[in-house]
This record gives sequence, structure tokens and C-alpha cells, in this order.
Amino acid sequence: MTATKAWGAGIILLAGLVLLALSVGAGVFGWGEGGSWAQLRLPRVLAALAAGLALGIGGAAQQGVFRNPLADPGLTGVFGGALFGIAVLLGLSPESAWQRAWFIPAAAFAGALGTSTLLALIGSGGSSARLLLTGLGLNAFTAAGTLVIASRSGESRELLTNGAYGDWLGMATLELAWLPTLLCVLAALLLLPLARSLDLLSFGEDAARGFGGDVGRTRRQAVLLTALAAAAATCLVGQVAFIGLLAPHLARAMVGPRHAKVLPLSALLGAILLLGADTIGRGVWSQAPLSAAAVTAVLGAPLFIWIARRNHE
Repeated sequence: MTATKAWGAGIILLAGLVLLALSVGAGVFGWGEGGSWAQLRLPRVLAALAAGLALGIGGAAQQGVFRNPLADPGLTGVFGGALFGIAVLLGLSPESAWQRAWFIPAAAFAGALGTSTLLALIGSGGSSARLLLTGLGLNAFTAAGTLVIASRSGESRELLTNGAYGDWLGMATLELAWLPTLLCVLAALLLLPLARSLDLLSFGEDAARGFGGDVGRTRRQAVLLTALAAAAATCLVGQVAFIGLLAPHLARAMVGPRHAKVLPLSALLGAILLLGADTIGRGVWSQAPLSAAAVTAVLGAPLFIWIARRNHE
């Protein structure tokens, strides 16, 4: 499939999905009364689009920089680090966390950057098993820290629990979502220029250096920007795995391996996948909606197993 056809199909699908998402409410189908679609559904749709965009392109960049098809911010501990950063802020000063719009995104970025740095230091340069084991360890550590903080902070317990289950989209308002949304878009735009460097890195570090690539700089930029993308997305949706795994694999299947095509298409597909998962969770089980994280896990887990099995063989 050519890039033009892939983009055309993706944009048409996304437009239809946006209209469907705006028309799906709690137990009802339609535009609602009194502009409820604009007050309640539109912020949720915008948040899902922004978070999915950041996760799709962040996953593609992480797979490229680690040269590992199983890399995904939701599976390698970066999401967990972002939520842990938010938990620390809420645990230390729950009142001040909401005084400035940038406090929570900054805390999420600090946590995501910390886990991204550890992942790059410990898990890169080895097998898929090494990367995944490092990610599992980071996920376990950050999850335990978040749980401890939540258990000792009654005010923030429900909020952090919902974040761990990827169920923050229901709280989206324009007031809360505007800054993380802008950060998602900014991270995506800054990741696009790394396409050529990621292409060179796919041939190996020595080959990349031979072609004039700066491997260290590429890794630093990719780690920093994927942390920003994951942190911003976490502020919007909570922890959601598999979007960063699914979107890049679908993009490469459609347009080939070149990152100049894969990165932007992964962003589009990530937005489609996350908005689609949220719409399915709200529409199919309207009386007891499922979070987007639960739906993406149903779709992503079998693909993850297949990719891991193929990579191992």
C-alpha cells in the first residue's frame, strides 16, 4: 500500500470514528441535549486523539532507538514512571498539585524520564528478553510505589487507581486537558526530524556512525521525547499499554520500514486505535463502560505474544 492510500484511508476512518465517538454517550446514542456532546464528549475525544497520537509515534521511536519490535512505553515502564511521578506529587502536596496547570505534567515527565533513562542504561543493547525484563522490573517498582502512596493518601486513592487502570479519559475537560494535549502534539512534532537518524540506527550502531550518524545524540533525543510523549499521554488517559506496540507494526505493514513514513502514520494510527478503544468501551458496555486500557489489552495481548514468539524463533 502506498503512503497516500494509507493516509487517505486513515483520515477517512478517523473522521468517521470522531463522529461516532461524539454521538456515543452513557447508555444513549445521539448528540444529546443542551450541547452535552460539546461539554462532555468533545474534551474526551480530543484527549483520546492527542494521547493516541503521542503513544503511536512514541512507540515507533522507542522501537527504532532500541531496535526492538517489542518496545512500547506502556510495556517498558515509562507509563508507570509517569504515573509514579504524579503519585509522588499528589502524596507530598495534594493541594498545590492543582494550583498550576503545569505541575502534574511536570511531575509525570520527571517520572517518565527517570524510567526511560534507566531503561536506556540497563535494557538497551541486548536481547528483547533483556529489554522486557528491565521494563517489567521498572513497572513493578513504580506500580508498588504508586500503590504505597495511594494507600496512604485517601484523597488521591481513587484518582491514582483509575489512572493505573487507564480510566482518566472520563475526567477530561478542556481546562485540564489543554496543556497535556499541546505537549502530546509538541512531542510528536519534535520526534519527526529523528526519522533519518532512526533509519541509520536500524543498521546497527557501527554502521550508523559510519554513515555519519550521532548515535548518542539520537538516543538522548529519543529518550527525552518519548518520555515527554508518554508523560503527556498519561496525564490524559492514565496507563494504557499496546497502543505504542500496535500502531508502529500496522504502519510498517502498510508503508514499509522507513521512519519518515512510519513515524507520522504511527501517530495517526495511534489516535485511531485509542479513540476506537474508548468508543467501543463506552458503546458496547454502556451500563458498565470498559476503560480504553482494557479494550486495547484485549486487542494487543495476542499480537504481543505473536511478535514475541516470532522474534524469539
